[in-house]
This record gives sequence, C-alpha cells and structure tokens, in this order.
Amino acid sequence: MTNSETQRFIELLFEMTKKELKTRYKNTFLGFLWIIINPLMQMLVIGFIFRFFISEQIPNYYLYLLTGLLIWNFFSLSLSKATPSIVNERSLIKKAKFSREVIPLSIVLSNFIHLLISCFLLLVPAMYIGLLTITNFPRILIGGTLLLLFTTGLSLLTSALNVRFRDVTFIVQAVLIVWFYATPIVYSINVIPDSLIWIWRLNPLTSIVQIFQNAIISAPAPGPAMLLFNMLVILIVFIIGLRIFSKESKNFDDWV
Repeated sequence: MTNSETQRFIELLFEMTKKELKTRYKNTFLGFLWIIINPLMQMLVIGFIFRFFISEQIPNYYLYLLTGLLIWNFFSLSLSKATPSIVNERSLIKKAKFSREVIPLSIVLSNFIHLLISCFLLLVPAMYIGLLTITNFPRILIGGTLLLLFTTGLSLLTSALNVRFRDVTFIVQAVLIVWFYATPIVYSINVIPDSLIWIWRLNPLTSIVQIFQNAIISAPAPGPAMLLFNMLVILIVFIIGLRIFSKESKNFDDWV
C-alpha cells in the first residue's frame, strides 16, 4: 500500500468502526450502559448456577468468571458477526471499490473497544481488593494482543470462506457453543483429567484466558510450553486469515 492508500484504509476503518458502535445501541434507552449490564448479568446468573457443579473452590470466583466472560464475549461476538459480514454488505461491495478487509476488521475493532470499556469492571475492583498492581499490566497487554491477533485472523478467514461456502456461518455458530465449554471460563483447568488435557492445550483461548486470570486475580498462569505453542497457533491463524482473505476477496464481487 502507498501512503495515500494506507490513509484511506485507516479513515474508512475508523468510519465503519464508528458506525458499528453507533448502530449497536441505536434507539436503546440505556445505550452504552449495556456494555456493563450484559456481562454483569451473565456473571451473576452463570456464577450462581455453576457454583453448585464445580468441585474445586476458586478464590474470587466471580471476578475469575467475569474475566473469562469478557474475553469470550469479545471473541464470540466478533467471530459470529464478522463471518457473514461480507455477504451482509453485498450492496456496499457492489457500489464502491475499497479494501474489503475493512468490513470484518471494523466489527472486530468495535468489539475490542467494548472490551476495553468493559475491562474497567474488572480492573477497578481488582485494584481495590489488592489483586491487581501496576506490574501486572504488561501481562494484560500481552494477553490483549494475542486475543486481538487470533480474533482478527479467524474473522478474516471465516468471513472470506463464507462468501463461497455459506455453511460456514452455521458451522461457526455450532463450534462456538462447544468452544465456550472447552475454555476454562466457568471452571479451572485443574479439574480436567490428564487424559484429556491435551485438548485444552490445543485451544489458544486457554492461554489467553489464563494470562488475564493470572494478571487480574493471581490465578495459575499458562505453562511456558503451552503458551509458546498457542502463540505459534495464533500467528499461523493470523497469517492464514490474511492470505486467504486477500486471495478470495478478488472474487467477492462475483460471489456475493
């Protein structure tokens, strides 16, 4: 990209992200307060129910649960909305010529802004209780970067494939249901039997969630081997997502 093309790309991404943020809460009475209300309601309901089924007592369980839910909400909402985004914006694609990446990226970026705002729900009480100190913020930055890279790469990949194979949207919706329970959000990874732990270690979200849980409430951190492997998987997914989207986007005008 030339400097002018890069500038146009950034300007368009900014405008579409702003549109996403405005559209989500348009004509709602509480507006952006839903950013806070939704995860709090999830935390209270899920936390109350799962406390009866979890054998291991997790210190500061509701903060532990809220940490995982905020990360999961960002990931699942971004992926589920970005996957059909190219098809949903078919009229815009046929009218104007622009970098198609902007469409799924604006969805991911708008949800990431929601995540940053929601994180105040976590950081304020965690700092007040004394669980979170300034030295923990580099770990939060690392976890946030990995989460953004993984979500972006996967969103680009599924949104591109969905243009040609419309079943991808339904596959993503089904996989996300299983993926939630395969990520240590409502439980600790310590309860997983040794014979099955390898499944959780293949899941990049396991390391990401554990990084946040470790930084915010001093829960166990991911092991170095698992973290390095997950980082490699995230990098591969990001690169594949970029390349597949770049390759498939040349045919979007014909397929949508």
